Amino acid sequence: MKTFSKLAVLSALLATASSLALADTISLGSFATGTTAASLGFSTTQTAMNFAGYTATSSAPMSPTTPTILHGTAATYALSPNGTWLAPIGNSTWIGSSPSSAPGSATSPGYGYYQFNTLFSAVGGTYTGTLNLLGDDTLEVLLNGTVLVPFGGLGSDSHCADLGPNCSVVDSVTLNNLNLLPGLDANQLTFIVDQAGLTPNANPSGMDFSGTFASSIAPEPSSLILLGTGLLSAGTMFRRRRAL
Repeated sequence: MKTFSKLAVLSALLATASSLALADTISLGSFATGTTAASLGFSTTQTAMNFAGYTATSSAPMSPTTPTILHGTAATYALSPNGTWLAPIGNSTWIGSSPSSAPGSATSPGYGYYQFNTLFSAVGGTYTGTLNLLGDDTLEVLLNGTVLVPFGGLGSDSHCADLGPNCSVVDSVTLNNLNLLPGLDANQLTFIVDQAGLTPNANPSGMDFSGTFASSIAPEPSSLILLGTGLLSAGTMFRRRRAL
């Protein structure tokens, strides 16, 4: 009798543990090619930032619009703020399309849009989260092709964008009801950096971010069935014991 009761309790505990295991917290950040997420404390499946490509414009794009999304996988480079940009966020890194895109370089990227991608895994379902962003001049963020954070207003463009995201103040954005896809590296964050310096090839361009996504997933039906079976078994054992 005691053995059956213990098994029933164990069944209920396993069901509870199974549903709790569905919780998923993802930690992300920007880092350049050749660095691993694990070495920085980010979720181990996140990939380094890839440079997806560049959409040139003939003049400074002062009113940024989303260009055609590119899917290249060129290397990215860690950049030093050099006192011009705010320091990186936490363990993240300022990154760019070339080493010469950092502040103080003689030949920085020309006018246009520079796109960077990173992939990450998720259990899947509905998530909430926060993104902390820095960019020069400003940037837009997309999740699986859908805009999460639009470009900031450039304003005078005397340093970088006047409104966040910009390079001077961390722009923290709270996100709700995010739909993440299940699977290994099934989700893609895309960052489109607007390069609109006052003169071409003489202004820095880069981005930096950190973020956390947390799931809000209901227990699977199989877990609920297992929990119900455990409770039913416990009830049956109790009734039999009372009848003896």
